[in-house]
Amino acid sequence: MIDSKKRSLIKAISWRLIGLFVLSCIAYFVTGSLEQTSLVAIIYQVFMIVLYILHERAWNSTTWGRTRGLFIQMTGLSGSGKTTLARLVQQRLRRKGIQVEVIDGDEYRAGLCSDLGFSKEDRNRNIRRLGFVAKVLARNNVVTIISAINPYDNVRKELKLLDPNGKLVYVKASLDTVKERDTKGLYRKALLPDGHPERINNFTGISDPFEPPTDVDLFIPTDSADIERSANTLEYFIMRNIT
Repeated sequence: MIDSKKRSLIKAISWRLIGLFVLSCIAYFVTGSLEQTSLVAIIYQVFMIVLYILHERAWNSTTWGRTRGLFIQMTGLSGSGKTTLARLVQQRLRRKGIQVEVIDGDEYRAGLCSDLGFSKEDRNRNIRRLGFVAKVLARNNVVTIISAINPYDNVRKELKLLDPNGKLVYVKASLDTVKERDTKGLYRKALLPDGHPERINNFTGISDPFEPPTDVDLFIPTDSADIERSANTLEYFIMRNIT
C-alpha cells in the first residue's frame, strides 16, 4: 500500500509538530523563559529544514541501496511449480521491502484474457498481454514475474525484446514428473479418450506442443530440486539483477 500525497503531508506535519512541542518543553524547562523558548524553537526549525534539504540531495545523488524493476517471464509445463515458486519468492522479497507482482496466467485467464481460447494464436495473444502488463510494472521499479506455461519459443523471444532487463526463467519438470504430481487432475483429464465429456483438449505437453527454450537466463529443475532450494536460486538471481 502506498500513502497518498495528502496522507504523507499530514504525517510529516504531525511529526514536526510533535518534535516542536517536545523541543519547546525542554527549552522552557532549561531556560524558564517563553521568549528564549520561542527563539530556540524558530532557530531549530529553520536549521532542520536546511539540514533536511541537504540530506535529501545527498541521498538522491547516490544509487546505493536502491533497487530497480525486473521483468521475468517463466516458462514450464503445467505443474512444474512456477506459481508456487513465484509466490514463495514474492513473500520473501516483500519482507525485504521490495515491490513484487506475480502475474499468474490462470488468474489473468479469468479476467484480462477471458476472451481468449487455447489455440496457438490465442496463447500467444495471452502471453503478449501479460508481457505488456509486466513491462509497465517493471519500468515502475516493480519486480514482475509472469507465471504462465508460455510454450512457444518465438513469443518468448519477442517478450525478451520488450525490456532490456527482461529475463527468461525455465522451471523444468519432466512430463512424467508433472503427470505423477497432477495436483489439479488436469493431466488425467487431458489423457482421457477422444469424445469423453471430461477430456481437456489443447493441453500443453499432451495434445499441444511445448517448445523447450534454448536460451535461458536461469534454469530451475524442480524435478530434482526441492521448493526451498529452487526458491533460494530464484531469489538470489532476482537480487543480483535488481541491485
